[in-house]
Amino acid sequence: MEVTSGRFAALIAPLSVDTFFAEHWEAKPLHLRRDVNVYAALPTPLEIDEIIASGVLRYPSIQLARGGGFLPPESFTRTVRQGDALFTGLPDVAQIETEYRNGATISLPGFHRVSPAVGALAAALADELDHAIHANVYLTPGNAAGFTPHYDTHETFILQLGGAKHWRVYAPPLTLPHQSQPFSPEGYKLPAAPLFELDLEAGDLLYLPRGFVHSTTTAESYSAHITIGVTVYTWIELAAELLQAAKEKPEFRRALPPGFANRRDVQAGIKPELRRLFAALAAGAEGTELIERLSRKAQAIRFDAGGSFRSDISLVGPQTRLRRTAGDWRIGERERSLILACADSSWTLPPQTRPAVEAIAGGRVVQANDLPGLSPESGLTLLRFLHGKGLVTEA
Repeated sequence: MEVTSGRFAALIAPLSVDTFFAEHWEAKPLHLRRDVNVYAALPTPLEIDEIIASGVLRYPSIQLARGGGFLPPESFTRTVRQGDALFTGLPDVAQIETEYRNGATISLPGFHRVSPAVGALAAALADELDHAIHANVYLTPGNAAGFTPHYDTHETFILQLGGAKHWRVYAPPLTLPHQSQPFSPEGYKLPAAPLFELDLEAGDLLYLPRGFVHSTTTAESYSAHITIGVTVYTWIELAAELLQAAKEKPEFRRALPPGFANRRDVQAGIKPELRRLFAALAAGAEGTELIERLSRKAQAIRFDAGGSFRSDISLVGPQTRLRRTAGDWRIGERERSLILACADSSWTLPPQTRPAVEAIAGGRVVQANDLPGLSPESGLTLLRFLHGKGLVTEA
């Protein structure tokens, strides 16, 4: 099954989705040995090379790492002045190739914003999983070390596009670390032996739950892979919504009693009051409302793979004849505003536009100066808005 912009099931095939979430998700690594054709819809290593060579990726969309750390950007980028504009972070492609030949790994963070195919995959996975998705590309030359031992604070799917890479995976020192708990080498002692080690080859997939320490090297072959990172929303984020809701309650906005920081007798009185307040808050919490609050925040920052754009258009004028496009228009009202909905989107309009919107919704061909209930100027504003949203087209 080819990995496309469609389904999570295609990403982990031939393993079933039910088996993955029952046995592997947040629990144990997964290695799938597959044919490289499974990634036929994604960029090839050669296509990634061409993107790098084109010079379109500006720092931080292109980074170099070696010896366990990232190289300073000024060592492989340039600043160019063109007229009054100053372009910073431009890649020095020749220097990047030199560093790569000297063992540096090339990292392309946020590659889902560069490649339409990877962006479509990331957007589809975000829609299906409801967690934040990002995609990075990593290129490592043969006979080189990748990153030093570390763990990630996101779920990781490694898609080997070309070449091969040797992975060593160790037990997590911290179970399911939160994104606020990044790996720190201080105090960490690498175990004498890994849990397992393997060679990822083109077509393979490796899933690592967050917290599993790993390191990589290459042998004779170079390595090109895409990492799909899933930054999960945890119960911590949901609990944070409960604390945010506490600000709406006057009793939580009262000041702590004077002496709370250094008087034992005052602190003794705070503890039972804190338990009482949180018990009352939890008892009155509406789970659905908290989930909706977190869902709205998640939707607001979700990656959008983009839409369509055309430059060969003319601005709607007073005499432009327009009609509605296909789709089920639904017209309603909320809080003294007109709500126009179509498919999965909705728009808020002034209530006085209702006769005009109903006329357009009924299939009538209109111009700015003949919309019922609106002046020619207001009619032109409405039609330009609807045209910009793709809801009307020239008749």
